Amino acid sequence: MGEANMRRHMETAVNLFHQGNYRESANEYWLSFCESPALTHASRWQIFHGYTSILKEEYFPPSDQDFENMKKVLNDKFEIRLFRVEAGLVLGLMLYTRGERHKCADVYFKAVTIGEKKIKTKVEKMEQRKMSFNSNSIADMKSIKYLMDQVLDDVRGNLDSLTGNRPNTADLSDFQPTLRSNGTFMVPKMQSQMMAPGGTSFTRDQFEKLLQIGGVSCDCCNKKDLKLRTCQRCKKAFYCSTECQRKQWKENGHKNHCREEGEYKAGDLIQLNRLKSKPELNHAVVRIVGPAPTAGRWEVRIEGGDKGISVSTNNMNHLRPFDCVD
Repeated sequence: MGEANMRRHMETAVNLFHQGNYRESANEYWLSFCESPALTHASRWQIFHGYTSILKEEYFPPSDQDFENMKKVLNDKFEIRLFRVEAGLVLGLMLYTRGERHKCADVYFKAVTIGEKKIKTKVEKMEQRKMSFNSNSIADMKSIKYLMDQVLDDVRGNLDSLTGNRPNTADLSDFQPTLRSNGTFMVPKMQSQMMAPGGTSFTRDQFEKLLQIGGVSCDCCNKKDLKLRTCQRCKKAFYCSTECQRKQWKENGHKNHCREEGEYKAGDLIQLNRLKSKPELNHAVVRIVGPAPTAGRWEVRIEGGDKGISVSTNNMNHLRPFDCVD
């Protein structure tokens, strides 16, 4: 019954997609994927990719269940690496769209580690098996390893944008396809907003560094191509040695700018996201004025502006520590 149910859900998903019922189509693709009778079933990738493509093309905001589905596949050690890496790519995109840049980077680092892991002979033979990409024709069959390498390239490219390994790192369009599979164009993403001219002492390059994830070079001596250690408190600062970490903490001011997850102080720059009442401010970088009268909320203000707004901590995301910009 598993294969029959799989095909029934897949056919329903395809029909719903062509009817424009994208949410229902995605649900049916996931049900079809769950009914797959074998990890290496020829149509299994086509089904899973149908689900993830709908999520990537943003026909609707992803649900909590979509996040859980992607996490489940990513963390399943018995799942084929192709599917785990694809789940990491999509989960990262959803986190990035929600403004959770550091969580996005964590997922991408994990996906890259999974994709680059040395594998045993049995797994290697499995990855030579072929799966259907867009149809069930023999000409359209690709090896699992080939498909995984394509997805892994996308993950690495997105990660490079986050860490600053390639230019235009603040441009959200790097993370998104422009043309959907139904022939429509996606709504362009708002770029991370710069502050008002004269509103900050940071240069443009310094400000863009605040928006990056880091982890490419030591924040103290700027050495690259080394294994870096992470500040265990803020998890957003990186060092090549204990000496550099101590120097950055004592002499370069990291102790004044190091924040735990969810910890904020007046004067901090943060990025707004997931605002429903003022969506035009999503991705804007603002400065914290101080706690708002209501618990769990802060007053923030756009640099150069004269009016503050109250936002929940759930709508605030940390940037890199100030001491990392030099």
